[in-house]
Amino acid sequence: MRYEWWKNMVDEKKLGILKELFVHEEHTLEDLRRLVNLSKPFLKIESKTGEIFVSREFPLRVPERAILYLIGIYFSREAGLNKDIQITSGVISENIDTIQTTLSGPLGDLINKRIIFKDKESYLIKYYEIEKQLDFLTNKYLVNKEFTNSIQPKQKKIAKKSIIKKSKTRKIVSKDEKIKQQLPEDVVEEDLKKFDLSIDQLNTIFNQDKNNIILLRGFKCTNYREEHLKSSLLLLTANKLFCGQSEIDSSLFRENLNLSGVHLRNISTTLKNFSTDIIHKRGPIGSTNTKYQLTSLGLQNGIILIKDIINNTSNFSPQFKRQLRVEKASPIKIEQNKLLENIQSFAKHNEIDENKLRTYFDFQPDNLRILIGLKEKVRKTAQIKTLMLLGVLLKEVYQINNFDGKTLLMISRINCDRLDLLDSNKYYNKYFSKKSKAAMQLTYSGEIHAIKMIKEYVKKQDCEL
Repeated sequence: MRYEWWKNMVDEKKLGILKELFVHEEHTLEDLRRLVNLSKPFLKIESKTGEIFVSREFPLRVPERAILYLIGIYFSREAGLNKDIQITSGVISENIDTIQTTLSGPLGDLINKRIIFKDKESYLIKYYEIEKQLDFLTNKYLVNKEFTNSIQPKQKKIAKKSIIKKSKTRKIVSKDEKIKQQLPEDVVEEDLKKFDLSIDQLNTIFNQDKNNIILLRGFKCTNYREEHLKSSLLLLTANKLFCGQSEIDSSLFRENLNLSGVHLRNISTTLKNFSTDIIHKRGPIGSTNTKYQLTSLGLQNGIILIKDIINNTSNFSPQFKRQLRVEKASPIKIEQNKLLENIQSFAKHNEIDENKLRTYFDFQPDNLRILIGLKEKVRKTAQIKTLMLLGVLLKEVYQINNFDGKTLLMISRINCDRLDLLDSNKYYNKYFSKKSKAAMQLTYSGEIHAIKMIKEYVKKQDCEL
């Protein structure tokens, strides 16, 4: 008996100590007030509908916007709103303006990091993570104002060691100073000897003004693409020679080219074709920060280009790919009388009830759309069926061969996402010609089968491929 009393007393003391580790959602009004104050800069909740608005004032990454939305859901449910709504990935993507297909990865990472969890189909944030995440976002965007790429306050041990090591050798510079961390003049002069160049020669081509490198002398070019490549090589080569850096932030890169009078339109498209010289490096998933990096071959060509300017020669002559003409869809345009005549002719020739045809399709002189959606749940199949029905009507009634698939689907309120995936479908390859989605065209086999599909569709509101 005495032993049991002693055992119960020990168990109660253990429980009293262990309770300090337990986390409960029953919090005081003071805790709630503190969390709400931390949330104010980042989100708002509509009092009547419970709609959550994530702030656009900060360059929030996709995982951060998702976290803030789920925090907003938590607060709204505490206020008695949004209790019956399933917070699926589709709901989150719609409310944070992100494509749903790009959201599954970040949400999976947040689950693995135990920040959020999934209850059946709903994503929810863990209560004890709310304050931690809000503190992190406050420090990141309001206190330090340093927009890093990490969502977690804690970093890996390896990353910490590398940061400490770097801080001993050089001071941390701001974004504006990154391009202007110039090497000592004697070091630059010594490096230039390897290329038979001097600082005086470089100074006739480049001017370093505050944090910018500006091109002073022109170069031979016959079109904008050549101007894009040569100016980019010159800027990146100068940055490598003067500052010892092979990379430049894309924003600084474009700013310096703009100050040098370079036309920037389509410059990234041009540089994609010269990845052996210049690499456009993407940031982590969800980050908008990118950089341009000069390769070793790019440095060689940049030196050749500098010598061409100094000596007035033309040793660097890049080969540009021939631009292919992109075929465009024919505009939908027909006179009203001619349209009515063609509808009657098409219906009569194919033994289709004209009234039903008009019931299921909206024929206008400048557009065509399907009025009653197909009974099809698979997105890809619904897209192909709709495009076949509308495509054959454009061919037979409007006398138009090429049509813009995305526009037709949008007008008909059919999901038009990921049309590029249609290329892998056997029916699409059979019934459509090998053209871009902006100028689609049915094959002869596609036209014949599409007419059969229209006959089925006007009878039972569905058809088979």
